[in-house]
Amino acid sequence: MSRFALVAAMTVVVGFSSVMAYGNQPGARPLDALGYGLLALTVLGLAGPREWPGFGLAVCAVPAAVLFVLGYAYALWPAPALIAVFATISAGRRALGWAGTGFLVAVPTGAVLLDRTLDNLTGLLLWALIAVVVGQLAEVSGARRAHAREVERRMVEAERTREEMARGRAREERLKVARELHDVTSHTVSLIALHAAVAAEAIDRSGGPEAAREALSVIRTASREALAEMKGILGVLREDGPEGKRPMPGAGQLEELVASAGLPVEFEVAGERRALAPAVDLTAYRVVQEALTNTMRHAGASTARVRLSFETGGVTIQVDDDGRGGGTLPPGASSGVHGRPGDGERRGTGGEVTGGECRPIGDDLIGDVTRGGYGLAGMAERVAAVGGRLVVGDRPEGGFQVAVWLPA
Repeated sequence: MSRFALVAAMTVVVGFSSVMAYGNQPGARPLDALGYGLLALTVLGLAGPREWPGFGLAVCAVPAAVLFVLGYAYALWPAPALIAVFATISAGRRALGWAGTGFLVAVPTGAVLLDRTLDNLTGLLLWALIAVVVGQLAEVSGARRAHAREVERRMVEAERTREEMARGRAREERLKVARELHDVTSHTVSLIALHAAVAAEAIDRSGGPEAAREALSVIRTASREALAEMKGILGVLREDGPEGKRPMPGAGQLEELVASAGLPVEFEVAGERRALAPAVDLTAYRVVQEALTNTMRHAGASTARVRLSFETGGVTIQVDDDGRGGGTLPPGASSGVHGRPGDGERRGTGGEVTGGECRPIGDDLIGDVTRGGYGLAGMAERVAAVGGRLVVGDRPEGGFQVAVWLPA
């Protein structure tokens, strides 16, 4: 109940009961201006600030005691004081609350000792019992509140502990992965770059074929880029500061990527180019990188085309090549996506994922994400992680197509 509603309700109860009490207490002092003023004070004490429960208790209890001493008719005017006692004790101010309870009992006790009749003694006993019961109920309420606060505190502490433990385990796993990347993968890629450089110099000295020289140049450039990206990943895994970190690649680096693809690639950008979210930006780059890698490894393609289209609410990436079609999916791959596997196996007939309406890729339909193949599985997982959609398949005019829509 709100503070205003409580004051309004008690005003009605105290005023009505005090007026009606004179019907069976003809010897009591009649209500006058002082009596009404004291009644108003007992009620207004409940409107005091919650931060000062003692102030509200005093404002309620003192006028109630004065009403008793001056001989006004017994009514429900002690009720606001009892409510103030309850609020004070349950709020944790136990000593102050019980002191108020003692005051409310002591004043009528002194009056009864001056006029020790059976009715007065019975009334005093009943009043003392009511005051003590209210105090005990307040103790129970305060204990329940304290218990609830303690349970909540422990839950928050337990949640914080679990989060810290989870972060610690994740940190250990990141460091483990970082060590493996540094000790194994980085070393291997460094050897590839070194031997590619040595082989290129040997071809230059011997006047070897130009195609071999270009292939070695691509290998050397790609391995150096892989080392640079790996260095950035190691920094993230080891939670290094931003200083000296190489930023993750994105759509802005696609021109450089297609230029070093190892075969002629036409690159086209449609729509108004804009900045993408970091995760979407990195996914766009990786999708094109994986698609061109598959084209180089498995398609036997002579040319490829990459189209980046900025649209309302998203960006579409389409990678086409003129390589071979047909073939089978690798063992264990989902038949929902007919596409090139990532390891040595070639492609199926093309189409969307299982569960969607199948249409030819040429209809520019982007379907749901399903993993298929090995390199394709990583591509699909990346796209799904950012809420995108993926389609792969053979083109009607020959070759293969990867089409991806990403939210942006």
